[in-house]
Amino acid sequence: MDFKQFYSEINEPILESYEKNITLIKDIAKKLPATSIEKKYKAYLLKCSELIVQFYNHEKKIDDNFFKDNSFEELQKIFNGFSKEILPENYDISYVNPAYSVEVFGEEIGKIFYVVYQVYRSYRGDAFEHKIFNMHKYNKLFLELFNYFNDNSTIDANAIKDIVKRYQQERNKEASKLGIKAMLGKELTYVKDVILNSDPNNLRYMFKYDAYITENETKTANFFKNYSDEKLDILVKQIAKAYAQGFINSNKDMSKKSSVMIRCQIGHEELVKRLITYLKDNYNLDSVVGIPASTSPNKQLGHDLKFQIALHLDEEFAQNSIDLMKEVWKETADITKEYSGVIAVMKFGEKPFSPENKDSAWSLTPEQQKIYQKMMMTNSQTQQQYLPRTENSFCIIAFPSPEIGDNFEKIFEDIMEVNMLESERYEGIQKHIIDVLDKADHVHIKGQNGNLTDITIKNQKLADPSKQTNYNNCGADVNIPVGEVFTSPQLEGSNGTLHIKETFLGGLKYKELNLTFKEGYISDYSCANYDDVEKNKKFIEENLIFPHKTLPIGEFAIGTNTLAYIVAQKYNILDVLPVLIIEKMGPHFAIGDTCYSHTEDMAVYNPIDNKEITARDNSKTIQRKEDYSKAYTNVHTDITLPYEDIEFITAIAEDGEKFDIIRNGRFTVAGTEELNIPLDDFGI
Repeated sequence: MDFKQFYSEINEPILESYEKNITLIKDIAKKLPATSIEKKYKAYLLKCSELIVQFYNHEKKIDDNFFKDNSFEELQKIFNGFSKEILPENYDISYVNPAYSVEVFGEEIGKIFYVVYQVYRSYRGDAFEHKIFNMHKYNKLFLELFNYFNDNSTIDANAIKDIVKRYQQERNKEASKLGIKAMLGKELTYVKDVILNSDPNNLRYMFKYDAYITENETKTANFFKNYSDEKLDILVKQIAKAYAQGFINSNKDMSKKSSVMIRCQIGHEELVKRLITYLKDNYNLDSVVGIPASTSPNKQLGHDLKFQIALHLDEEFAQNSIDLMKEVWKETADITKEYSGVIAVMKFGEKPFSPENKDSAWSLTPEQQKIYQKMMMTNSQTQQQYLPRTENSFCIIAFPSPEIGDNFEKIFEDIMEVNMLESERYEGIQKHIIDVLDKADHVHIKGQNGNLTDITIKNQKLADPSKQTNYNNCGADVNIPVGEVFTSPQLEGSNGTLHIKETFLGGLKYKELNLTFKEGYISDYSCANYDDVEKNKKFIEENLIFPHKTLPIGEFAIGTNTLAYIVAQKYNILDVLPVLIIEKMGPHFAIGDTCYSHTEDMAVYNPIDNKEITARDNSKTIQRKEDYSKAYTNVHTDITLPYEDIEFITAIAEDGEKFDIIRNGRFTVAGTEELNIPLDDFGI
């Protein structure tokens, strides 16, 4: 089923009213120049009306013939043209830029108007997916705003905010149900059909995703078109096997499920169409495919809009959201019970992004942060009832994008080798590390070469070391590639400083990141992104800790994939690698939830020795027994130390005996010598 048919039932009742309002808006646009509205507001309203009419016309054109009748170049001109206004070279004078909007209209109205303008820019997606019901809603907002400016010579910012707030807070249960059905259900097959029918010799299909298409997407598609069929088939089997292994390792029954979500990138179609077929033929899983990702025309835009909810967030809105989601999840339970989890095929190689923090952009007040945190935690708890992690799993794998540079094809082949490393081989080596770590009361990690890390991680107590372990022997299952051992530390007794000279977390660059931990929680933090200390703190608060005031250490791990590290060094691509790979390339610490979040009561066992991994809870997660809302943060951010910045990782027993795991960037445990070979060969 395509988008038009999928949304027809909710669209049909409002079509007549929708058309009438479009006629009114067209008429207003003609009459605007003659009104007495102040010039700056007149220009804004005219621009909004132009977007409304543009995407009204666009929605009428979108069908199969539209993509057949236009060439690739014509389609690119149309679809990329929608993003022209927000490209970095044009963004400074766009109403969606909070700095410009505030400059034109003043702080109060400017902060409202940049959010409203984004509403009409987002008609692009609504028009493409034929979400006429949503366009109709905000067409009514436009008419109300016009009437306000036309009827009032004195403009009251609070009155405008109240008008906008009313529309932003409006929630439609049927639309919300359709959102879940579109995301998780099998009924909407539009994207899946596009992928299965994609022709690598005719890239016009790319515009059927309503995407901003660059050379990154076309070069990726051409690369996969010419890639070895045999290698693609092997890779598909590896991904599917890893996904299934995630269920086996966590004692979950995949046979009860019938659907799997696939997330991918534009250009990956030749891989994904094989994956869809293989999952159906071998695991009886129907794939539900989301719109593939593409190159962002301007990452700053997303950063500027990050807290736009502050415009309308209050207790009433939050409670209505909570109540609505409880109803919607309950009424879509027939869909969610079939869902097994997600397979994500990611890309990396984008240029590092350092955002500008603008005072003109919305941010949450302390009171709103509390409201937001409660709303998100409660909605997450509701979602867990219908998509329980005790039944679902995931698998993530990543490949380079052409934007990584001239060595794209060589890097792809080397990353392919890294992604195909055998779990069994690494699990055998990692068992030696775990055997030593399990002797320890705590682990001491210290940096070198200008790295100021000096932190102690407290191991949890093992009741029976012959049958139990603290550390997960992680192969290539939910996270590809292979290569780490990890634990949920005891928070009490975990203290010290974690320092990273430069790192990229959530797509953002951090310079000289320092996190101080006291009894397992962040007690202080700083970075050197800006000259101003308070700006640095705010940057960390809003992008690393938000919506919390502090976070616990949810995970301590030692990555063992030295081959991946050498690939990073060989091509100088460490700054563009995804966390998925970086976390396998050295010790890392995750702030937030543990890796066993919401599944702590499920017994899991390591391969080879079949020991139960008992370090699944900590003093925060155990609070779920009394108050579920206090147990989780819904955050899990991995922060990795590179091998050359490690002076030592030393396991220390209760009697003080010491066992080095890593010393001066080399693994020292007997049986791990193989891990040092790539480092020695490369001369690190």
